[in-house]
Amino acid sequence: MLVAGFVEKERRDNATNLNPHVHMSVMWLAPQLILMGFYETFSIIGQIEFFNSQFPDHMRSIANSLLPISFAFANYLNSLVVATMHGVTGSRHGDDSGHPDWLTNDINVGRLDL
Repeated sequence: MLVAGFVEKERRDNATNLNPHVHMSVMWLAPQLILMGFYETFSIIGQIEFFNSQFPDHMRSIANSLLPISFAFANYLNSLVVATMHGVTGSRHGDDSGHPDWLTNDINVGRLDL
């Protein structure tokens, strides 16, 4: 997440720059995507090995079903975090300060790097 934050800060600084001829390469996304790939690869293998070693033989199917359940729980938790960020960082009711929330649709206006 730190790598993604630094890349987003650099992208946003370049996007809000008044010089329209400055463009970032898509290769700036490579470090964070490579790190995410390593994380998913090693975490999935580690979880499968943990579940298979800790559960008895007759409960292996239940152990193997815990992996997709943990991913589903993580996705629900992610949705809760995004909804909370919209609520906390967005404009309050009756407040027309013009400050969009951090996760607005226009990524150059929002503060995704925070």
